[in-house]
Amino acid sequence: MSIDLSIFTNYGPQLLLGFWMTVKIVVAAIILGMPFGLVLALGRRSRLKLLRVLSASFIEVFRNTPFIIQVFMFFYVLPFYGLHLPAVYVGVVALAAFGSAYFAEVIRGGIDAVAKGQLESARATGMSDWQAMRYIVLPQTLPIILPAMTNQTLSLVKESAILSTITVGELTMAAITVQGETFRPFEAFIMVALLYWALNETLAIIMRRVERKVSKRSGSGSRAKAVRAAPAAKEG
Repeated sequence: MSIDLSIFTNYGPQLLLGFWMTVKIVVAAIILGMPFGLVLALGRRSRLKLLRVLSASFIEVFRNTPFIIQVFMFFYVLPFYGLHLPAVYVGVVALAAFGSAYFAEVIRGGIDAVAKGQLESARATGMSDWQAMRYIVLPQTLPIILPAMTNQTLSLVKESAILSTITVGELTMAAITVQGETFRPFEAFIMVALLYWALNETLAIIMRRVERKVSKRSGSGSRAKAVRAAPAAKEG
């Protein structure tokens, strides 16, 4: 099978526009999804039973149903309640909600990995639960959760392709349009595959560098505490 290279040159700009839309959708979903995931994670650990139940229910529903069904629910059900949004906004909200459920479980796992004695010690010094979580626990969870958060971010990039089913003009939708005009699906989708790969590989490289920096800072912080504690131990 011969490859028609003219598809790459003639339709490359159209696919790049779809690629840019994918980038914007994923970034917006992360900006919305990560903070909401933190709220869900803290809600699931709350002392209030209602808050725990609501948080757990949201997480389980979005983790245990297909993303494509969630997209259709947002796209077709919201108008029944008078909320008419452009398809791209629906896509961002759906992707953010889907991602937040997974981000929440990653954050909760990171919090659980921190020794419980540290939270209790912080409370003993007079800190509130929020202060203890913000200043003591959450900073220690960052190096723990970064690899899993990276994996989930890469998954969001791939899941964004499903938004083409509601006519969002992202990368996969652009490829569908190109192959419909040219009847050359191989060239169209090989370009899409390469663009998705390039985006995820770039994100992975950036996140690996962030992980190394955070790990170094965490290690330096631990060593500094040990150095400060050593003279006190000698004096004692």
